Amino acid sequence: MRLPCEVEVRSCHLPTLGLKSRGKGVRAVVSLCQAPGRNELQPEARTESDSRACLLVSTMKDRQGTSYKLRENIEQLFTKFVDEGKATVRLKEPPVDICLSKDSIWP
Repeated sequence: MRLPCEVEVRSCHLPTLGLKSRGKGVRAVVSLCQAPGRNELQPEARTESDSRACLLVSTMKDRQGTSYKLRENIEQLFTKFVDEGKATVRLKEPPVDICLSKDSIWP
């Protein structure tokens, strides 16, 4: 699944250090994918622990993208403004907030 939108990745450590984030997102493509596992060639040997769902954030500068593990790593989803095309995913490790906005699906 690919979602073109504006993304801002904020570190949760910044407020504790007395720093502020830039506050500006960049155009990116957010993809929900499954990273290849060790038992990729033998599907019958794959276990549930081998599945590696990840969130891939690709920008024009970083076309390869940054991958964030999702399994047992999502701390909270903020979806109060999903009708306006905005959402935030808070991850445990690394401690970041991935803010999605200006989703092109919404008119």
